[in-house]
Amino acid sequence: MIAFAFRFPTGRYHATPWGRHANEADVAWPPEPVRVLRTLLATWWRKADQERYPKPVLDALIDALAATPPVYHLPEGVHSHVRAYMPAPVDKKLIYDGFLRLERDAEVVCAWPEMDLSADQRGLVAHLLPRIGYLGRAESWAEGRIADDWDGEVNAYPRSSRLCTGQEVVSVDLAAAWSPEEWSDQRSRLLADLATVPKGKRARLEMTLPERLADALAIDTGQWQQAGWSSPPPLRQIVYDRPRVGPLPRVGVRKPRADRRQLGSPEAARFVLAGRPRPRIEETLRIAEIARWALIRGAAAETPVELLGRDENGPLREDPEHAHAFYLPEDADGDGLIDHLVVYCRTGFSDAARFRLDGLTQLWLAHGRADDDGERGRKEWRVALEDIAAPEAFFDSALMRPARIWQSVTPYLKPRFDKRSPASFEALVESYDQQIATEWQRRFPGMLAPEVSSLTDPDSPYRFATQLGTDGRRRSPLDFARTRGNRGGRQPDAAGGFFKLTFSQPVAGPIAIGWGCHFALGLFRADGEA
Repeated sequence: MIAFAFRFPTGRYHATPWGRHANEADVAWPPEPVRVLRTLLATWWRKADQERYPKPVLDALIDALAATPPVYHLPEGVHSHVRAYMPAPVDKKLIYDGFLRLERDAEVVCAWPEMDLSADQRGLVAHLLPRIGYLGRAESWAEGRIADDWDGEVNAYPRSSRLCTGQEVVSVDLAAAWSPEEWSDQRSRLLADLATVPKGKRARLEMTLPERLADALAIDTGQWQQAGWSSPPPLRQIVYDRPRVGPLPRVGVRKPRADRRQLGSPEAARFVLAGRPRPRIEETLRIAEIARWALIRGAAAETPVELLGRDENGPLREDPEHAHAFYLPEDADGDGLIDHLVVYCRTGFSDAARFRLDGLTQLWLAHGRADDDGERGRKEWRVALEDIAAPEAFFDSALMRPARIWQSVTPYLKPRFDKRSPASFEALVESYDQQIATEWQRRFPGMLAPEVSSLTDPDSPYRFATQLGTDGRRRSPLDFARTRGNRGGRQPDAAGGFFKLTFSQPVAGPIAIGWGCHFALGLFRADGEA
């Protein structure tokens, strides 16, 4: 058996049934078999390591999955919709957006009980599923995995099968692909029928009839429509039986959360980051650079100064108050993987900056060299704005809640060169202490500098180390990205160290100091409560 499990982090599944209009507000449930195949195809073309998994492996995988229709395990959901008017100056049309509301941890399982994939095909599936961005419409953020541990109940199945569980079911038409053999026969018939079609039109139609099923399914919907097909040639309709959508939503009055009130000035924007694989905490600097680039794209003259970090006179490097944005990726659940992004500006955000922050929905890395795991291909993460508020409003963030003790999350790098190179580890620690104290007094002249102590490996006391995440592994500063891309000039410190800051009274975050602090180097987290 092979089974895929899909989870929707936002708790919503959007998908217009094939051949229906979006304004009907209906939802294709379960996810149509052809939609699953086309998601795998799109992910391979956009994000896969194509050297490791070449096109023939993809072709064989699609052939195998299309040979028989899958069965499903569907969680309970509520059919809902929102209504909005298109923002047009004239003739504002009313738009209906239908979706299924699910529990955020609920999983949809799509399974082929009698199928066994080859090692290459299984490896490709394991490579693609964590990289999908969405399933259904683009609003349906999704995370996928191979569900080897699944042994649940099938409750949605083709009408021809005999898997009825005894519960009340309804019938739905779902779009599926022809099997490879059926596609070969279908293609032959269609090509024969085109013999009498004028040559120019026949050429356009033949382009939409490639020999391989995977190539036929990868054709864009617009190309099928332009060619004049009333229905895509490689698709067919299969009748499925599935449970009725329910139960009805619980009725109750939801109390507003006082801890989410707008305290103070709106100086911090916090985003949820979703996508697989999520970036590791060691890649904090890289994700911070990507986030800044995503927010400042476009003409520099139109980019808010607090996001760009430069004005008409150039970079704001000599600003002692650092009154421009800090880009701070965050591992909120402590698993060693980045799951949030904080953008912080001490002076607050202008309307133009808030507009940019509100429009940020995606971070990505284009195809490039292999990463530390040997993987190539595009990496993409979805981000959703949680709130723009004062730091104290984010009580659940260890980067921003008040505390007396703060510990390093990323290496602190000296912002200035030493006049004399330290001759021992003790001298090195002392030079770090002095630079931290000097920088603190410059940045925060009205606040006492903290007591600084180094974090070292108990098994090697002359080596900086800190423990992050739930794997129990101690990380060295050398495990982290510490050099900015395309940054010219000499860097005062290329190694870095980990430290604990102890204050005489609780101090609110975020705290990021040292070289590269605007890109989350020298980042600290609260250790305990205030």
